[in-house]
Amino acid sequence: MKLRALFTTIAIGTATGLTIAPVQAQSVDPCTVYMCMAGISGFGVGGGGGPACAPAITYWHTALAVYSPYFNPPASAARRRGYLTPACPGANVTTNTAVLNAIMTEWGWVP
Repeated sequence: MKLRALFTTIAIGTATGLTIAPVQAQSVDPCTVYMCMAGISGFGVGGGGGPACAPAITYWHTALAVYSPYFNPPASAARRRGYLTPACPGANVTTNTAVLNAIMTEWGWVP
């Protein structure tokens, strides 16, 4: 009977772990997104951060895009600016306003 309880516990734990893991994997730090987008906009060192920036750039182009039912550029730009501005204190500094505006001009309106 103990063996059956052990297998049940493992099965429930595995099922719970599989349903929770994708949610955690989808969250990307706003400051990481800001730094990677600054890099591909010409303000960072190394031209975009390479493979380390791939999740952040993918998040920018997929999760922060608004479709209603087609791609909505003004709503996407507003969502993206709203994602970066309050959550990443470095994006609000007056010296970084030009970088934020360049990111939004180049990448805020594209899917």
